[in-house]
Amino acid sequence: MAVEANKVSAPPKVEPLASASGMADKERYWAQRWRALVFVTLLGFVYSANYTNHGPMVPTLIKQLGITLALAGFFTTATFLTHGLLQIPGGGFADRYGGKKVAAVGLLIIALANFMNGFSGSYTEILVWKFVTGIGTGCCFTGGLRYVPTFFAGKEIQVAQGVYGGSILLGSGFVIYGVPQLLQRLGWHGVFFTTGGMAAVFLILWLLFAPATPSGVPKKIDWGYVLGRRNVWLLGLAQLGSFGTITSTGVWVNTMLIKTVHLNPKTAGMVGSLVLLLGIFSRPFGGVMLQKKWLTPKRLLIWAHVMLALGFLFVGYSNTLPMAVAGIFAIGIVAGLPFAGIFNFAVYSCPENPGLAMGFVNTFGAFGVMAMPPVIGLLVDTFGTFVSGFYLLAAVALVGGLASTLLLRRDEVLI
Repeated sequence: MAVEANKVSAPPKVEPLASASGMADKERYWAQRWRALVFVTLLGFVYSANYTNHGPMVPTLIKQLGITLALAGFFTTATFLTHGLLQIPGGGFADRYGGKKVAAVGLLIIALANFMNGFSGSYTEILVWKFVTGIGTGCCFTGGLRYVPTFFAGKEIQVAQGVYGGSILLGSGFVIYGVPQLLQRLGWHGVFFTTGGMAAVFLILWLLFAPATPSGVPKKIDWGYVLGRRNVWLLGLAQLGSFGTITSTGVWVNTMLIKTVHLNPKTAGMVGSLVLLLGIFSRPFGGVMLQKKWLTPKRLLIWAHVMLALGFLFVGYSNTLPMAVAGIFAIGIVAGLPFAGIFNFAVYSCPENPGLAMGFVNTFGAFGVMAMPPVIGLLVDTFGTFVSGFYLLAAVALVGGLASTLLLRRDEVLI
């Protein structure tokens, strides 16, 4: 086959969705794919650190600002409200202007918002700048998603998208571990200055050295075409059941370990970070599973969500360190497996507007992260236990699994 013959020296003869200027351009982007993967992986790490950088600071902020757990949950709500609102327009901008430019704008916004949070002194100020931070993370996420298929095609795109997805959990998981260490030395103001400085430094590197992406041909979006794709809606629910639930867990896991398992904050950070850090390995591994055809994307999504729901129930009832570690390890692994399948399925389900489709799918996950942390905080305030919060997470994961059973196969979607 032509694909096999050219797999070393030229891109596979599968449409690389970001290139529209002929085979020469396709080969040029293909030749830069590994350098592009390094930079988009670093991008994922840097911006995702702002998803949960406030999570380990919640006990400190509650004491210093005089707020409740439910109010603290709104820091995540603020970030993911604007993050979610940016998914659809961000995907459209990435289709039109290229992933690199959209991500650069996002990094600039993240840096500025974190610096302003470093100067903040009240709950309201932090909340406002968390809204602004979400605009930046929304631009970066959609820019990164669109960046990958600019350079990758064929079988390699599954693993490449999984590696990018793993980097997102690396950043958001690392801060669960790293922030408690920084908090002891720098205070919460210094933590925000640190994450802002990371974004500022990487913005310079991104602009100078990351491979450029092409601007697309401006065209009117056919919303009937996009919204009429059944898979796009179902994949959104799958993203809600995996990304939405595991990221919401990352917001509260440190507090849960401190209150329920009675760990000190430093140890809680080390154990809690596994919730997201394990996705560094499981997201790429999910891509490998699909590349090797060990499972179909549909089956992988179904079983991952079912196992994730069971894992949430186990964590909710954990009252010893071994139980908590086992449960956290399980959900950390399983939650990452669907990532590559979800977004590559979205690309092939809506080939005319791939960036927009991926942004639409992630809107569900983003709004889930926006809504669930304050609800979990309210449940804990009301019932005095985290069990009810993990019931909620398990139910949402099951919704993602049920939605996945209704997905059309890829060959039924392509026109």
